[in-house]
Amino acid sequence: MDVSTVAVPHVLAHLKPLLPAPPARILEAGCGRGALAVALADLGYAVTGVDRNAEMAAAARERGVTVIQADVHDVSGEYDVVLFTRSLHHAENLDDLVAHAVTLLAPGGQVVIEEFAWERVDQAAAEFLHDNRALLVATGLLDTELPDGDLLDAWVAGHDFLHQGSAMLTALSRTGSELTTVATPILWRLIDGRGGAWAEPATRVADALNAVRQAEERRIAAGELPPVGLLASIRRTVQ
Repeated sequence: MDVSTVAVPHVLAHLKPLLPAPPARILEAGCGRGALAVALADLGYAVTGVDRNAEMAAAARERGVTVIQADVHDVSGEYDVVLFTRSLHHAENLDDLVAHAVTLLAPGGQVVIEEFAWERVDQAAAEFLHDNRALLVATGLLDTELPDGDLLDAWVAGHDFLHQGSAMLTALSRTGSELTTVATPILWRLIDGRGGAWAEPATRVADALNAVRQAEERRIAAGELPPVGLLASIRRTVQ
């Protein structure tokens, strides 16, 4: 079960307003198995995926995606959008990577990130994530480890080696202009933890995840949960 496939319609709903019209050229950094790249191509975009992982790159190619198996630093060419999909938080040097991405842009092009700001998770969010994860484990839909001890401490310990959302926004704002941000629900996409295995059939899992997403959206709207998901865009300044 590929959670990214379930997430694609919801990612697109928030992402499309930030993108130029098709057939803009998009370089997706961290394309994974290519679910989003395929959806963008179906909308008419010219999509090239980049992923360092050979297995992921091969899976994306099987879906018909044009893929470069490489580090983004080793990519050249010209694109209208460089899109980081939950990959920028792993960057060794945020400023260097964003600066390189800008060199790949046509004049007026955009760097766009689809990310999560892990530092926004508070006690309520940690409990929401744990309780829904525990329920899915109890029903046999998910096989993953549940943390011991304080839930927020466990979340921080599991993510504090990643760049914070605020740091990614700072790196973007240093490099381009017209910073635009969009907050989104994303805890429902993180519910499987690291290495969690989903049961079959996939339709049951998709139904369960969508139910969790709807619950997260309601709680965000009521002010009971922080919006942890983050989309942002900057535009290359035309010299």
